[in-house]
Amino acid sequence: MTPTIFIQMVLTGVAVGIFSGLFGIGGGTVAIPALVLLFAFTQQTAQGTSLLMMVPTALMGAFTYWKGGRLEVLAALALMLGGIPAARLGARLALSLPQDTLKTLFALFLVIVAVRMMPKGNLGGMGLIVGASVLVAGVRLIAAR
Repeated sequence: MTPTIFIQMVLTGVAVGIFSGLFGIGGGTVAIPALVLLFAFTQQTAQGTSLLMMVPTALMGAFTYWKGGRLEVLAALALMLGGIPAARLGARLALSLPQDTLKTLFALFLVIVAVRMMPKGNLGGMGLIVGASVLVAGVRLIAAR
């Protein structure tokens, strides 16, 4: 990895961290499209890399929300009980799928997330900007096949 690529990845990490803390998103909706579209990662490598980078990023964001009194620890534990074993299953499934199939499924997922994020009847604000950005990333991933 060249120093220039390293710096670009650090700056991408800054964007992921801001989105993660601000909206509770980042790995799937920001880091993976960036790694695939900007850094030519395969879909599987981008997903694995995103999962690892999001662990400390999510912990820092969660800690900040906890300090602000806005974290439901019991709910998080319940979600983890289901999520931890299911993540291994999902990763195995992702690794077994062909690259193009996984990329298409992920892009469709982004499009659905984007449509759900966009505000209903309100064309202003961050919801529209984030939703449109995720929608563009999904469409670009489909086009990049």
